[in-house]
Amino acid sequence: MLVRRMLRLAKRVVLGTPPPPAPEPPNFGIKTGTGTTIGRPRRPIDGKQYISFGNNSYLGPEAWIAAYDHYPYSNQQFTPQIIVGNDVFIGGYASITAVNKIIFEDGVETADFLYVSDHIHSITPEEGVPIRKRRLISRGYVKIGAYSGIGINVCILAGVTLGKYCVVGAQSVVTRSFPDYSLISGNPAVLVKTYSPELKKWIDPPAEGL
Repeated sequence: MLVRRMLRLAKRVVLGTPPPPAPEPPNFGIKTGTGTTIGRPRRPIDGKQYISFGNNSYLGPEAWIAAYDHYPYSNQQFTPQIIVGNDVFIGGYASITAVNKIIFEDGVETADFLYVSDHIHSITPEEGVPIRKRRLISRGYVKIGAYSGIGINVCILAGVTLGKYCVVGAQSVVTRSFPDYSLISGNPAVLVKTYSPELKKWIDPPAEGL
């Protein structure tokens, strides 16, 4: 026991005391406004310089949030942005990845397990190349309009714009854009009802072909 203590002491004298670990930067280095909280992410955050949150917003724990300015497997370069407004609530286990642009306008709220991405991997067969190493393709930016509500396990894909005050049902896959005051649901998501500010109620959409 005494010998081990002497060896530990000798090691400290020779090697010196290791410096304490660097403190974690506020909100893991993401630019945020006042009152915003970022939960501990699931994996290291790529492209922090391209990600910003407004005031009084929240990103739940175990998120994968990343803005990629390059992809080494395909030698591609990008100018990404992820912009989250004020009073936005994003539940836990979200996946939000951009090579183009993703916008959450003020007051958006989402349940857990949200998936939003503005790109996909090429699905063109390439000899001996797994899909995750194929080039990235963006079909347009994504915008979620102000004060919209997103259910659990929702996927929102590239090129989609949701207007303000939209509601997206649980487990929906949103592949196209919808205007303000839309209630949508399904895989792929379709318009279920539209809110009428004049009538103060949700109404059925017009029948197709009329």
